[in-house]
Amino acid sequence: MKQKLCLMTVLILLFNSGISHTKEPISNEVLIGNMQSAALKFMKSLGKTLQTAMSTNGPEAAIQVCETVAPNLANQLSKETGWKISRVSLKVRNPLIGTADLWEQQQLRQFSARVLSGEAGRNLEVIFVDSRSETNIVRYMKALPTAPICLTCHGSENDIPKEVAKTLNRLYPFDKAKGYKAGEIRGAISIQTRSQ
Repeated sequence: MKQKLCLMTVLILLFNSGISHTKEPISNEVLIGNMQSAALKFMKSLGKTLQTAMSTNGPEAAIQVCETVAPNLANQLSKETGWKISRVSLKVRNPLIGTADLWEQQQLRQFSARVLSGEAGRNLEVIFVDSRSETNIVRYMKALPTAPICLTCHGSENDIPKEVAKTLNRLYPFDKAKGYKAGEIRGAISIQTRSQ
């Protein structure tokens, strides 16, 4: 009986020692800075992977990167941070992922309007903090302008090589992510979390 009691006490102490080291809440300013860093990390990693795949295996390799690597990268960063991180667009390639919610749609339209008025798409971002409840909802979006390399899969019919178009049509029968010109807003990285 004493051994069982001793073992239970040790287990309770170990369990409680793990709980007592909770993280201190961080300010919204620090959180937003971390979100900006995560978005840049995502963009750099994905961009580098896309360029390597295309230069090594041609433009069709980019399709696989966007199909598998990009969602895996978003999932990995989401797990590391505890945030919801995704790529969203008004014209999605895969409707199961990347469909913007109402707030994201509004921001994407505003990004596009700002680009039309002369702002550089690479500089566009938006931050929203909803503090109406006990925990703040913090949202951040970073615009993804269409780079020339993106036109291989997202440009007009003349920009997309025939083999790439054939693969896209097979993989994405409901694809709406075509017809972009360089510099247009193709989508955004969207990050969402709650803070204290």
